[in-house]
Amino acid sequence: MLLRALLGVGALLLIGAIIAPKRWGRFFGLALAFPVALVTYGVIGIGIARVIGIGRFYSVPFGAEHIDDWHVVASLAVWTCIWAALIMWLLSRRRGNV
Repeated sequence: MLLRALLGVGALLLIGAIIAPKRWGRFFGLALAFPVALVTYGVIGIGIARVIGIGRFYSVPFGAEHIDDWHVVASLAVWTCIWAALIMWLLSRRRGNV
């Protein structure tokens, strides 16, 4: 249920980032970075844990298999910054006056 909501919000923000004028497109792009980072963090964390056969979750890049709250917050911040930079770079490559 939560994954569907995240994907739905992400899809709406993606559509807004693509069709909105540049200034609003950047706003939607930055807002899109957080749900995409949440999904990325979850998929990679669960995937790595299953591949190496330890626990239920593996926190990347901080915490590994023994995580505290600050590991989750710091890791989500890193993933959000990575996605924000990538989305901003992609949006800067748009052509035209859209």
